[in-house]
Amino acid sequence: MTDTNRHHTPLHDIGDLDQEGLPSSRSLVKATLLAIVIAAVVLVLAVLPAEYGIDPTGLGRKMGLGALHEAEVASQTVTAETVARADTALQSKTLTLPLMPGQGLEIKAVMKTGQSFVFDWSAEGGPVHVDMHGNAADAAEDDFTSYWIEDALTGGRGTFRAPFDGHHGWYWKNNGSQMVTIKLQVSGFYDEIYMP
Repeated sequence: MTDTNRHHTPLHDIGDLDQEGLPSSRSLVKATLLAIVIAAVVLVLAVLPAEYGIDPTGLGRKMGLGALHEAEVASQTVTAETVARADTALQSKTLTLPLMPGQGLEIKAVMKTGQSFVFDWSAEGGPVHVDMHGNAADAAEDDFTSYWIEDALTGGRGTFRAPFDGHHGWYWKNNGSQMVTIKLQVSGFYDEIYMP
């Protein structure tokens, strides 16, 4: 039994379906273009800020996506530079060095590129001129690189990593009128410490 009053939509009114009920070429093109536009928006607003730190609209920063890129860069840096393995034993040295007025002296560590130490020195009795420097292994004695120069210091501390094979250390000079005592502590990885 058929319902003669049932309303049938003519096929030409559907528009997005072909005669077999499948999407028409026109609707497929529209859907593809819409997908491309959505993908481009997602790329600009989310992927570029999160993955590459590129944020042309500024919305990535506001949504916190730039932090994802910064965290990734930080983790790569940590992996590459945080641990420096050593092929020598850990050494530690404490020296007490008297400096008469007008006197200077030098302490050097023989180190290979990448070896490092932690240092802490103090000048008891007054400030001293200090030049922390290094000579390449095959360089002339007066051919050196200065890392830290000060005219009147009573102490210094930090970490040093040898930028090249050679002799790295300090030159102190007492420019005052009273005796000064340098107390130096060095712990780290080096071949030897000596006074030239």
